This record gives sequence, C-alpha cells and structure tokens, in this order.
Amino acid sequence: MNCLKALLSLIFILNLLNGSAYVPDSLLLVSQSLNSDTGRVNLFYKEGFNNRTIDPQYSFDCASLALQFANKTGLPFYIAKANSLLGVLYFRKHAHYKALVYHKDALRLRLLVNDKRGIAITQINLANLYSELKYYTLSESAYLNALNINNELNDVKQVGVCYLNLGVLHADLKNYSVAEGYFNKSLANARNRYDYELEAMSLNNLSVINIESNKPEQAIANCINSIKAKSLMDNEMEMADSYLNLALAYFKLNDAQNVLKNLRIADSIIFKYDYTSAKLNSLKISADFYKKEKNFEAAFVNLSNYLLLKDSLEIMEKEIYIENDFVEGEHTLTPVKNKNYRFPYLYLNVLIAALVLTFILIFLNINGKEREG
Repeated sequence: MNCLKALLSLIFILNLLNGSAYVPDSLLLVSQSLNSDTGRVNLFYKEGFNNRTIDPQYSFDCASLALQFANKTGLPFYIAKANSLLGVLYFRKHAHYKALVYHKDALRLRLLVNDKRGIAITQINLANLYSELKYYTLSESAYLNALNINNELNDVKQVGVCYLNLGVLHADLKNYSVAEGYFNKSLANARNRYDYELEAMSLNNLSVINIESNKPEQAIANCINSIKAKSLMDNEMEMADSYLNLALAYFKLNDAQNVLKNLRIADSIIFKYDYTSAKLNSLKISADFYKKEKNFEAAFVNLSNYLLLKDSLEIMEKEIYIENDFVEGEHTLTPVKNKNYRFPYLYLNVLIAALVLTFILIFLNINGKEREG
C-alpha cells in the first residue's frame, strides 16, 4: 500500500506543477516570440496592471519584468510606464515612501519627453500619495497641475475628476466653502456630459458639505437629486449613502419621523447588498438619534454594535494590507529552446493511472488466492 500512496502523491505533485506553471510559462513564451523589447514592456505592463487587485505578487513580478525590458530599450516613455505601475503596487501595499520614489521617477521621465497625458496621470498618483502622507499643500499642487494639463488636452472627463478630488481634499481639511465650489464645478461638468456617476458623487459630497455647514434643506435637495442620478445608472447599493445623509439632514431639523424613515430605507439596502461601511454609518447615526430622543437603551445597543463593527473593519483593513503584500526579488527570463514543446502531463497521468489500476488488480488477486488457501 505504500507504493500506492507514493504513486498517488506523484500524480498530485505533477498536477500541481502543471497548474502553477501554465500561465507564467505561456506568458514567457509569448514574450519571447515578440520582436522588440518595447512589445515585451507593453505585454508585462498590461498583465501586471490587469492583475494588480487580484494577485499582487504576480502583478509585481510582471511589473519588474516590464521595468527590466524598459531599461533595455533606454526609452524614457517605457521606463516611466513600468515605474508608474510599480508605484501603484507599492501604494496599494502601503509602502508610501517607496511608491513616491517610483512616481517621482515616472514624472521626471515623462517631463523629459513631454508626455502630457502621462504627466497628468502621475500628478494624480502623486496627489493621492501626498494626501495619504498628510502633505496637503503638495497634494493640492499636484491635483491643480493635473487639472491644468487635462484642460490643455481638452480631456473634459478628467477635468471633472480633478474637480471632485480637489473638493474631497478641501472637505477633509474642513475648508467647506472651497470644497463646495469644487463640487459644484464637478457637478456642472458631469451634467454637461450626462455622466451620472460623477453627478451622483458630486451631489452626495455636496450634501455632506451642506450638513457640516448647517444647511440641512440644501442637503435634502442634493440627496434627492443624487438618488435620482443613481437610479439612472441602476446603482441601488450606493443609494444607501444618500438615504443616510437624508437621515442626518432631518436629524439637524429635529424631524424624528423622517430620520427613522430614511434609516429604515438605508438599512434595507445595506442588508440587501451587505454594504458594511454604510452599516457603520447607520449605527452611528442611530446611536446619536436615540441618545437625543433619550432612549438610552437603544442608543447603547446601537453604539455597542457600532464599536464592534468598527473593530472588525479595522481587522479586515489589516488583512487587506497583507493581501496586497508581495516579495521582492530578481526576475529573469529563462529561454525556452522548443516553443512548441510542453511536458506531456496528460499522457503521464494516464500511464500512472494504468499502473495504479494494475497494482490494485494484482493486490486483489493475491488476497483472493490467500483466502482460497
């Protein structure tokens, strides 16, 4: 029976090798069939970019190979492209200062060849990084640089996104009047292009600013319009955010009936889509509402659930950091001598299966003779 176990183990190991080697080998074969290193950069960049959220290690390996071939070309455009992807991966890994090095190098190279579209992308990447690092002046400067370039390129969609990003930045800094101005610009941009997603986001952000600025009536109007925009793009899940903002606005107006009505609608959507971050906000609003209503038991239950969920989300966030991790190392291509040759795993499996079957038949035959004797 030990022989049988050994054979089954061999089948398992060989199939593991086949499964884990197939995709990378096929990619390497494709890369070796290309006539230029620039083609290899594009191949590995695309593969790395498409897998950045699915498989960070594989994405990093592809990005490293893209940089390797980009350096061989000596062309700033391609080196910047590879550096940009590595910067994105390090940002997701929360290695912010390392990401900063790659994005700064990408910006330097893109400025060298006057790649304006690439410069705008890198400026936004840098702005996001500076914001995470709390370098808010640098973040605003980078967003404004991106805005100016996109205006120059007449990239109206990206202009709207820049307005939204600048609004969020100033909202975080509690510069509410400045933030409101940017959100109104992103809203006008969205409506001119019938971009319902940007319209809904702008309106939702405006409602938050209205609540913080003690303008609940304006917040209600913006929330209702945000819900209409979300319905046009069939985005029911994010309607929960607008209903929660409506609850907050009515809370400011001391309208208990409408607070509860909108909380119920929001909670039904949250339950349907398992929208965890919105559930956290719902519990906090409910706790504050019941405290104000002097229903201390309900306030305590909601606050306890809020703190419990908040702790759970913090644990989940740490797990996400781990999922975005990858190991750095050397990445080289091993030449494949025969591109049409692949190890015949299928035939080997059939052969081993036949051997196992023969072994079992022999074993059963021997046992049968022993019983007869």
